[in-house]
Amino acid sequence: MMTQKRSHIWQWFVDDKIEPSNVKAAMLVAYPHPNAKNWQLLIANILLYLGVLLLSAGVIFFMAFNWDSLSHLNKFVIVEAIFALFIGGFYLINHAQKKHHSQSNLPSTHNQNSQHNQNIYGWSLPNAMLVGASITLGALLALVGQTYQTGADPWQLFAIWAVVILPFAYIAGFDLLWLLVAILINVSLGLYLQSFASVFSFLLEDIQQIAIFGLANLAIHLIFTLAKRCQWRGQLRFNCPMVEATSLFASVSGFTWLIIWVIFDFNYSYDSGEHVIYYALLYLVTMASLFVWYRYRSPALYPLTLVLTSVSAAMVSLLSRSLFDTSDTIGALFIMGMVVVGLTSGCLYWLKQLQKEFAQTAMLNSEEAAHE
Repeated sequence: MMTQKRSHIWQWFVDDKIEPSNVKAAMLVAYPHPNAKNWQLLIANILLYLGVLLLSAGVIFFMAFNWDSLSHLNKFVIVEAIFALFIGGFYLINHAQKKHHSQSNLPSTHNQNSQHNQNIYGWSLPNAMLVGASITLGALLALVGQTYQTGADPWQLFAIWAVVILPFAYIAGFDLLWLLVAILINVSLGLYLQSFASVFSFLLEDIQQIAIFGLANLAIHLIFTLAKRCQWRGQLRFNCPMVEATSLFASVSGFTWLIIWVIFDFNYSYDSGEHVIYYALLYLVTMASLFVWYRYRSPALYPLTLVLTSVSAAMVSLLSRSLFDTSDTIGALFIMGMVVVGLTSGCLYWLKQLQKEFAQTAMLNSEEAAHE
């Protein structure tokens, strides 16, 4: 948002709509410098969430260090008391904030509603309580599993943990909680495949497991992207840019690893070619779909940067396999360096031009909306 505003102002300056002496003032109006209150709020949020994370982690380490000296009842009392403290704190603080907002005499404008939604779904004190409750709930599940030996495999703990904190994440609509859910899903999936490696060895090879990770994170990204774009009551609860960016990065990284594996594992035999061609097609279809979507349907630079980086890595890998089969290693390294420099420069130039195009499009849309 800040980059778009500055691009608009600079474009107005180029079009002689703003005097040179007023450019600095316009920049400050579009993105003012943070004042003392903003810095205090930032420091308070950092200390708040750091305190919640340290308190939750402290409970886990305390239980682990004093495992033999505490009885089963004392262990459950400590963990459940901390969990109840977080849940009670969330209820009381959230109820007090809603009551204060409903009793406010200020007029209900769009900006005030947006600020209220930001306080509900953003880095707020009630959401901090839910983060602490989610971490403590994981400690409680681990305590139950260790005490009663309910979980035979470690993946079950993380899978159940991800499921039981889903209501917390939905209620909060908070990046950090949704990110915790996504991490737990990935961990449980990895542990599941590792636990049953001998069972699935005839079905799932290492390259297939990489494809599964890429598809799983792509599914997470699509869920949040589509849920945010659809018009429904829970739209704001899925407005989590951190989860979208992280899941897309994990997915593209997995598919990049997949295509590099295919390039170096391909041995030009009929069976091998038939085996890996499907993974190559999966990679090409996925990258092409992401490129078309984020270039034309929902323009964004970050996904396009990931796609271009992945395609460049695949091209460099394909070229390196062809060049290093020759005897001239020095010449191959020189050509590789030139190709890397050329690809990097070309991608950066194209992304820079694309940024200007996106900024002009956004400016035209804002002007049309203002005229309407």
